[in-house]
Amino acid sequence: MTKMSKTITDIEKGRIFISPDLSSEVYFTVLLQEGYTQGFFTASEVESIQLHCLEFLAYKCKKYNGGESCSIRVEAAESIMKSNLYTIGLYLKSLADTSGAIEELKTKKISEIYQKGRGLITVKLAAVQAIYEQTQNNKLPTLNFTYNETLSEEGAGLFFISYKPDYEAHETPASIDYQLCNPVNQLTGVEFMYSYLENLWLENEFCKRFSPKAVHHLLCGYDPGYKDLLINIFEQVLTAALACALAKRCVLSLQISGEEIKRLHNELVQNDSSALAWKIGKAAELVLEELNITGTSLGEYVTKSLPGILANISRGLELNTLDKTFVPPFDPDSVPKIYFSEGLKMNDEDYRQLIDELLVCRYLEDKLQLIKEQVKSFADLEDLLTDALLKEEEVFGVLDLLSDVEIAALIKRHPYEEEKQAAYLPVAEQTLRNYLNSYLEQLDDDREKRVLEMLDQFADG
Repeated sequence: MTKMSKTITDIEKGRIFISPDLSSEVYFTVLLQEGYTQGFFTASEVESIQLHCLEFLAYKCKKYNGGESCSIRVEAAESIMKSNLYTIGLYLKSLADTSGAIEELKTKKISEIYQKGRGLITVKLAAVQAIYEQTQNNKLPTLNFTYNETLSEEGAGLFFISYKPDYEAHETPASIDYQLCNPVNQLTGVEFMYSYLENLWLENEFCKRFSPKAVHHLLCGYDPGYKDLLINIFEQVLTAALACALAKRCVLSLQISGEEIKRLHNELVQNDSSALAWKIGKAAELVLEELNITGTSLGEYVTKSLPGILANISRGLELNTLDKTFVPPFDPDSVPKIYFSEGLKMNDEDYRQLIDELLVCRYLEDKLQLIKEQVKSFADLEDLLTDALLKEEEVFGVLDLLSDVEIAALIKRHPYEEEKQAAYLPVAEQTLRNYLNSYLEQLDDDREKRVLEMLDQFADG
């Protein structure tokens, strides 16, 4: 028995058990290998089955070529073989036990088993389409980019137009970047798509029991820029719900304060691992009860998610960072917004004349005097910082004339990027961004902090 098969099979009293989580692409091979090892197949039977697989591959390759020839690129032939094994394995996995699967391999032709598997793929494709539509219907109203992209036609929707069950049944041609709380790790093809979408549907069902505003504020408490993060929304919501249950707060509110988190830390840190697990389990029961989730697959999914969350809580207690696991909600609308006006630009002729004067002017003091006298709008100031070919010390001199909010506005519109990332930018724009970053770094700590805090306060547009 190979190392791989030891991890996925369990031999008890002459019966082979293979985990249903094993991909169908591997299931057939493992079944054949373990069946031979345990004496369910003779060497000649294994050889005959393998020969029939090769004969069926030749048939499929010829069909792939339109019936003209069996000649085909090695990569394409390997892919078709994997597809065949996946389709056969899918059917064998669907049987009640491995005894029935072994009997099928002993008594049926490989082509017959394949056709049964191919019919099963058609059935599963319809099921995937149905669960995809259900997941679209209970989709969360969230700003998170990865979540929205995954559930779009360009994400999971690609599967339905790109999947090729006859020759690439083992592939999963979809753009899926959103990470589940309980990942689907080993499955591929229609098996993966169904399991992934089913889990996502369950996660949506749980989160839909809370108000969108409560979920949004919770995620903002985790990180105000959560829309760009690779996070799992369900995990954050369930964790917050558990925190509320532990703190004896209303679960639906998802509201917990910093002081309550400190109190929970002092209470929970005294527990050993088994006692902590018991408390989290009891909190989960309270969550399910308050949300009226009883005896359903959703309840089972919540229970399945607890070990990972328990590990996060344990780590937070150990490192004294429980406030990174249990987070107070944050309402971004409660932060005062900065409304910044660019002002009216000077006419083109006057602006060109100013730039010409700055280009021939030798002394920084004279350049700064010209700017103070003639530049009356933020828009013109922003333009000349790239047009006047100012050196770093000259740009610093101009920035010294500005208020904190004006410097923050410039940094907001011209954010610093590493040289490789900024390669797409014009040279003048790259230079300005570098100067702004250097200027920010040389400010005293208090002023730098004030400027950075202002960046998130500018009103959109």
